[in-house]
Amino acid sequence: MRIALAATLSLTLPLALAACSQESEPPVESEVAPVGTADDANLREAERSLADPTAQGPTRQLTAIPQRFRGVWDAVDGNCAPASDLRIEIGERSLGFYEARGAVTDIVADGPDAVVVTLAMEGEGERWTVRRRFALAEDGRLIPTAPAGEEDFEPTPLKRCET
Repeated sequence: MRIALAATLSLTLPLALAACSQESEPPVESEVAPVGTADDANLREAERSLADPTAQGPTRQLTAIPQRFRGVWDAVDGNCAPASDLRIEIGERSLGFYEARGAVTDIVADGPDAVVVTLAMEGEGERWTVRRRFALAEDGRLIPTAPAGEEDFEPTPLKRCET
């Protein structure tokens, strides 16, 4: 009996002490799956599965913005300069705007040639969350749109800038 009690205490005492500790551990950041060309292949497979509602297909969830969306974009009449108001720099997991930056928190394939990106934005001392859909048009332009409820958002076609 004494041995069983001692064994129980030796296992539960450290747990109880840890629970009472005043020190809190820093939050653990979630791990992100490795990114690369697999995401572009995943997007193409998701597009095929969306075309056929009976197909199982891969998940529409992506780990990074597909390569074909990445790069520097500006309004069709913009000059692609870093100071251009409508210029967007799209990376694997971030977007850079004229006065703000966004870290990607969610990426979902949305049919052929489109992704929906949720961003944790930061700029000019403020933080907010925004969701945008980016679609590649047949003429090579990128069309950003906002979900319903953002009546003040005006989609502006973007051209790819030379880098």
